[in-house]
Amino acid sequence: MMEQVIGKIESINKGPNYCNTSITLEDKSHFNVKLNLNDDLLLTIGKIYVFELDQVIKDEVTQYKAKSFKRIEETSMDKDELNRLYSVFYEYAPIPLKEIKTQIESYLDAIKNPILKAVTHEVYEAFKGRFYIHPAATKFHHAYVGGLAYHTLTMLQLVDAMLKVYDYLSRDLLYAATLLHDVSKIDEMTGVDGEYTTEGLLLGHLVMGSIEVEKAAEKLGFEKSEEVLLLKHLIVSHHGQLNFGSPKKPQTGEALLLWYIDSIDSKFTELKTSLEATKPGEFTQSVAVLDKMRFYKPKL
Repeated sequence: MMEQVIGKIESINKGPNYCNTSITLEDKSHFNVKLNLNDDLLLTIGKIYVFELDQVIKDEVTQYKAKSFKRIEETSMDKDELNRLYSVFYEYAPIPLKEIKTQIESYLDAIKNPILKAVTHEVYEAFKGRFYIHPAATKFHHAYVGGLAYHTLTMLQLVDAMLKVYDYLSRDLLYAATLLHDVSKIDEMTGVDGEYTTEGLLLGHLVMGSIEVEKAAEKLGFEKSEEVLLLKHLIVSHHGQLNFGSPKKPQTGEALLLWYIDSIDSKFTELKTSLEATKPGEFTQSVAVLDKMRFYKPKL
C-alpha cells in the first residue's frame, strides 16, 4: 500500500547496506523513511519534500520506503499551500508577507527618477517570485522565511526616518539601493536551513547584485548613466569595510547611510531576539553579531 507524506529533512543516516532519513511532519512528530542507497545525494537537510511511500513489513515491524520524492517547490502545489507549509515548518516573518509586499512595492512606486525606477523595477521583477520567501541569512539576523523582504522593509522605514534629518541625501537613490542591496542573496544561498552556493562563495551577493543592476541597465540602455554607477556603488559598498566583504568602502553620503542602516537593522534584530530570551535583571548570552558581547535587560 502506498502513502504520501510531507516532511522536512532533519537528518540522513547511511551505511554500507542502508540509507534512511528522519523527517518532521506537519504535526511536529518525527517519522523515519528508508531510502535507496544513493537517494541521500538527492536530498537536502532542512528542505521540505513530498514522499510517496511503500509500506514494508519486516520482522513484524511496519517500515516505510520512499518510492519517489520531490521538493514541494517542484510539485504543482499552488502558492497559498506552499506558503502554508513554509509557515508550518519554518519560522516566518513577524508580519504577513502580503503586507510586506504591499509596503515594499509602495516604495518602488515612489521612486521618481526614471532611470533608477526602471532599473530597480527590472531587477525586482526578475527576483520577485522568490524574494518574499527567502531568508536574509542562513543564520543570525532574519534567518527565516520572508526574512529578506522584512529586512528590506525595515531598512526602507529607517531611510524615511533618517531623511527627515539628513534631507540633503537622495531619496530615490536610497530607495532603489535599499530595495536591491540584498536581492542577490536569493542566488547566494539556497534558502532557510540551506547552504551557500558556489557563486555565493566565490562572488558574494554584493558583487552579484551589482552584476544584476548592470544587466538590467544594459537591457534598458542606461549603462552609462550616473544613476546606475551610483546604484552599483551603493550595492558593492553596503558592508562598509573591506574585511566585512565590501569590494569598496562607501564614498557617497547615500552609500554611508545604507551601510549604517543595514548594520543597525541586522544588529538590533539579533539583540531583540536575545533580549526576548532573557529575564529582566539578567544578561543575555553573548551576541555573535555584536562582538560576542552580553547585554543587560533592565527591570524597567
